[in-house]
Amino acid sequence: MIKVLLVRGDVTRHISMLIAEFTIDHPVLREALRRVRDIEVVWEETYETETGLTKMLAWITSADFEGVEAAITDDSAMADFTMLAEVGDRRLYRLTFDDLGRDANLMPVLMDVGGVLQEAIGTNEGWWCRVRFPDRESLEQVYQFCGDNDISFSFDRMYEETDWGVGKGPKLTVAQREILLEALDSGYLSIPREVSLAELSGRLDISENAASERFRRAVRSLVEESVTD
Repeated sequence: MIKVLLVRGDVTRHISMLIAEFTIDHPVLREALRRVRDIEVVWEETYETETGLTKMLAWITSADFEGVEAAITDDSAMADFTMLAEVGDRRLYRLTFDDLGRDANLMPVLMDVGGVLQEAIGTNEGWWCRVRFPDRESLEQVYQFCGDNDISFSFDRMYEETDWGVGKGPKLTVAQREILLEALDSGYLSIPREVSLAELSGRLDISENAASERFRRAVRSLVEESVTD
């Protein structure tokens, strides 16, 4: 959608885009996301090789990489994987899609409708995605693709982003919003603090380490969006 604003005889082109945030139960890494507690997968890139293979690069955070790799091996959407790097409790993997993963790959349909995948994070709740669409019709086509491929689709929110940043919200995942709200409601943010990190993690049924990392990432996103230029 193009909006034109006239200011003292000058014309400024003002472009608005639709930002959709949604959670899907996608076949890719489904086994790992279901079986490994507190796993977090941060999507980096999906691409096709010259030989026609579809591959994905992703950072995986977990306290049980043996379980992660066993689940990937059992995943019907994955053909194979290679661990490329390790930093603390994070590992960078290159994953090759099997037929199921390739057929359910969202990237081709996103490219066809003019959408751009800005962020995708996999947790025990599924894949949370933020996608920029040129219009609602393109979003509906992606929704239809998910329905045709038996991929459950749950809307989180939609808003408008412009070239001026109007309407752009903090880049928080559903899990990050949940822990911030729980921290507020439980008194974790009170002075003095009313609950410990262990108690906060217990309320969310996640490990203390996962709660700490999720909270820090949420705060960092808020600071980056609200304070920094």
